[in-house]
Amino acid sequence: ATETSAVVAKIDNDPQAWPHTAVNAADVVYEVWVEGISRLAAVFHSEIPEEVGPVRSGRSTDIDLVSNLGRPVLVFSGGNGRVLGQINEAANFGLLVNASQDATPNDYRRDNNRFAPYNLYANARAIQGQFGTVGEKYPTPLWEFREPDAEPAGDPTAGVSVNFGPGATVVYVWDEDSGCFRRFERNEQATDAADGTPVCATNVVVLNTPYGQSVADARSPQAYTIGSGDGIVLSGGRSYGIVWDRPDGNAGWNLATAFGVPVELGVGATWVALPPVGQGGAELLDPLAAAALIGAPPAP
Repeated sequence: ATETSAVVAKIDNDPQAWPHTAVNAADVVYEVWVEGISRLAAVFHSEIPEEVGPVRSGRSTDIDLVSNLGRPVLVFSGGNGRVLGQINEAANFGLLVNASQDATPNDYRRDNNRFAPYNLYANARAIQGQFGTVGEKYPTPLWEFREPDAEPAGDPTAGVSVNFGPGATVVYVWDEDSGCFRRFERNEQATDAADGTPVCATNVVVLNTPYGQSVADARSPQAYTIGSGDGIVLSGGRSYGIVWDRPDGNAGWNLATAFGVPVELGVGATWVALPPVGQGGAELLDPLAAAALIGAPPAP
């Protein structure tokens, strides 16, 4: 592991914020439900890009979500007063570092080619250099990994559709040639604005997650990521049902099959979807539907 702090950037996922910048450089990207859409929390550790975004506000969900990353540097822009109080309290407890736009305005910029609020970008590398801690290994692994030459478990899969609510469905399609799951939203291939390449995940982890009303804002849902539930793991063109649990904020995610066998992911980028329990969840894709999205004929 890189001997410095991870950086977590809050990234907007409104269609007006597409394409995102530098998400393909992230080790992990969490996707959580907000008001009617989803929002991303991209974790950078192996590679720290100079520019990430578009950056948006902090949420109550963020604190528990990132507290198992050592003491990560949280990149975000504003939030309501109670959320900012929660983030500052978490910083005082050593759970994270507040590196918001207010804390370091010179490391954020507006892109005049986009409309606000979908045009704020952060220099993650400069922020890590200023706020990161060197000399300790952050973070510890969040889950188990299989050996590079080991075959993934599970059944062959074309991909998965994840429902975050009406009009907010994300689809991942297995791309055999690339060896990863390509991300689609509203039937469009997601791309990384940093270089125009398709957004592609080595692993897709769907954790069906309970939500409640945020204590900081009655209009906002809050994900409860400490606890347990079920879900799906996709890796290496295969998928299988899982159960997950996370006993406390410092712990990683314990992923296991229904028989209690630990799940091992492939080494590479992992997108973690946290759809709300009871709101559609996830469904494995029909191969023909997947082939239509990816623009290739279905496998015989």
